[in-house]
Amino acid sequence: METILFMIIIGVISTIFGKAKRSQGQSPKKPFSTSGMEEIRTLFKELTNDEPKKTRPIKTELKPELPQNSSKNLEKEYQQVRLESESSRMGMAASRLQSEKLKEQTIQTRQIESDPIISTDPDPKTLINGIIWSEILGEPRSKNPYIAKRG
Repeated sequence: METILFMIIIGVISTIFGKAKRSQGQSPKKPFSTSGMEEIRTLFKELTNDEPKKTRPIKTELKPELPQNSSKNLEKEYQQVRLESESSRMGMAASRLQSEKLKEQTIQTRQIESDPIISTDPDPKTLINGIIWSEILGEPRSKNPYIAKRG
């Protein structure tokens, strides 16, 4: 997939450069002109020349010094931003505590609702059902085999 996309991009770029060459007056069938080679040779000679290169002076802008009033304003702005950030942190902490309290309350209400109602005085039918279920859900009979003692 990537190779197809790469090939499409190369095709588009080559057609753009082909159109640009044709618009300059050169046909794609003509051989490479020698005037271009001469330009390349002159550029190469300039680059390999031992003469020191001309350097442009670096422009440095001096920052104007801030007057005393602006430093006081900066101090006031700093204090204001600091107070705003502290208040936002406090608000976030308060909302976090409130959400934790809500979570605890919902957990407690779920526990209260899910607690089974245990009666202290069961009727005989409930006791019989309990014994039957304990036998059904208890250990399997293979774990407690009858042992016949021969004597």
